[in-house]
Amino acid sequence: MEQVPVTVLVPSYRRKDRLERALGSVFGQRGVRPLEVIVVDDGSKDGTAELARALGVRVIEKPQNEGLAAARDDGLRAAEGAEWVALLDDDDQWLPHHLETLWSRRDGHVMVAGSSITVGDDRPRLHGAPTGSPEVVRSPARLVFPENSFTASATMVRRDILVDVGGFDRQLRYLEDLDAWLRVLERGTGALLPEVTCMYAVHPGQMSKDRSSMLAASNHVLDKYPGRPWLTPALRECLVVVDTWDDMQAARAQRNWGEVARHGSWLMSRPARAAALTKLWTFRRQVRRRPLPAAEAGAGVTAPGQPPTAN
Repeated sequence: MEQVPVTVLVPSYRRKDRLERALGSVFGQRGVRPLEVIVVDDGSKDGTAELARALGVRVIEKPQNEGLAAARDDGLRAAEGAEWVALLDDDDQWLPHHLETLWSRRDGHVMVAGSSITVGDDRPRLHGAPTGSPEVVRSPARLVFPENSFTASATMVRRDILVDVGGFDRQLRYLEDLDAWLRVLERGTGALLPEVTCMYAVHPGQMSKDRSSMLAASNHVLDKYPGRPWLTPALRECLVVVDTWDDMQAARAQRNWGEVARHGSWLMSRPARAAALTKLWTFRRQVRRRPLPAAEAGAGVTAPGQPPTAN
C-alpha cells in the first residue's frame, strides 16, 4: 500500500480493550497506510502503554492524567514528520476505507472529515454531511450552528496550520476539538464528506447527552473569540434557539404543556428566531433521511491486524 504523510493520533486513558480494537481499525486500512501511529497514554498505569508498544506503534507515556486536550496536543507536537494528522479516540473505530477516502479528497482544504455513525445507542445515528453530497465549509460559523459536523475521530487536519493556530487548548475540559477547528477554519476551507468512514462510540455519561452543559461549554469556547467577524450576536442566539427547541421537545415528551408553551412563545417571538429554527429543522431532517450503511459498518473493524511499517 502507498504510505502517506499522515500521523494518526490516538489519546488513551484506561481503555486497553477498546484501544486494541481502535488500533486494529487503523492497521486494517486499505489502499493507503499512515506514516506513523502515535498513542498518547494519558497516565493510565494499567498496561495501556505496554499494549500499544506490543502492537508496534509509537507511544508517549505521560506520568499523570492531564485530560484529552493535553493528550491530543502532545501527540500533535510529536508528529513532526507529518503533513497531516488524523485523529482517532481510543473507543472509536475507522472503517477500512477511512484514510484512503480522506486522503483522496484533501486537496485545497485545511481539514477534511468523513461522516460517522454512532454505536452504543439503541438507535444508530449519522453525524456529518447533511446530504449525500460533499459540503465545503467556508466559515467557522458553520460549526457553531446548526452543529459541529466534524467528529474528531473522523477528521484529518493540516498539521502545520493546527500547530500555527495554537494546537489544542490544554485548559479546556470539553469541546477542545471544536475550539481547534474554529481556529483552523479561519485559515481555509474544510471538506465534509458524505461517505461514512468512522464508528463513533457513545456512552450514557457523555457530556454530549447533557444539553445545558453542552450549551455552557459552547459559550465558554466562543467567549475566547470576541470581535471575530464570523461570531455575530445572531449566531450566538442561534445556539439558544437550538437549546430552547430541544428543551421544548423534552417538555413535550413529559407532557409539560406549560413549558412547551413558554419555549414556543420565545422561539416565535422574533422572525430571526423562527428563521433559525426553520434552518435547524431542515438540517436535522436532511441528516435523518440519509440511509445508514449497516452492511458496511461492521466490516473489518474489530480485530487488530499488523501495524504499519515504521520509517
